Amino acid sequence: MLSSPRLTLVLLIYSVLLIFVATLAQREIGIAHAQVIYFEGFFGMGKIAGVSFPFIGGAVIGILSVVNIVLSAMRFCKFGVQGLGVSITHMSLALLIISGGLQYFLRIEGSVVLKPSQTTDIVVIRNSTSQIKKLPFTITLLEFKEEKWSGSSIAKSYSSDIVFKRGETSVRTKTSMNNPASFAGWTFYQMSYGKDGSSVLGAVKNPARLLPWLSVGATFFGMMIIFLPRVFRKGNRYEK
Repeated sequence: MLSSPRLTLVLLIYSVLLIFVATLAQREIGIAHAQVIYFEGFFGMGKIAGVSFPFIGGAVIGILSVVNIVLSAMRFCKFGVQGLGVSITHMSLALLIISGGLQYFLRIEGSVVLKPSQTTDIVVIRNSTSQIKKLPFTITLLEFKEEKWSGSSIAKSYSSDIVFKRGETSVRTKTSMNNPASFAGWTFYQMSYGKDGSSVLGAVKNPARLLPWLSVGATFFGMMIIFLPRVFRKGNRYEK
């Protein structure tokens, strides 16, 4: 049953419904809270327009999807080039889902607040206790720039000129809206700023960040193995 195509269809339909419900819930509880409740949990109670309902969370759907994909690959596996392509595609899709779980458990998110000429090696981790994590390098804010819309007090753009330093290695770079900067496995992006001229940088460390790219590439490779021989086979048939 776990390898059944019917289970695959049910999981796909339920996933679409879950995304739809979570999207509606965002208006009432916010994006971050909706993500935690609907996608990161196993089971929960949702509430929309005052109506409460139980649901199965994204974590359960992810586990069932991985099991379904792996068992389906084993059940319908065939020898030859076609079988190889099917196996690669199935395992790549399973890896894509697993990478999402790894990012949830391994990902570290926090923030760094710096005033001009200030140096720090501390990141405040975003959780209920606001943990502090010491970085293996320092960050120095050289200059913070803010540009406002003409005739308005609303910020048009803001950026930070920063320097990363670890030992004898020193890297000067710039981070701005939609333009992050990376160093030593950490990614920093311009999150906000303070009225005192300080810069608020978001800090993210995600050891599994390359797995989704690897999974997508492997999935494409597997599909190429499946379909290319069919294309050439049809071409030879037409030539005859």
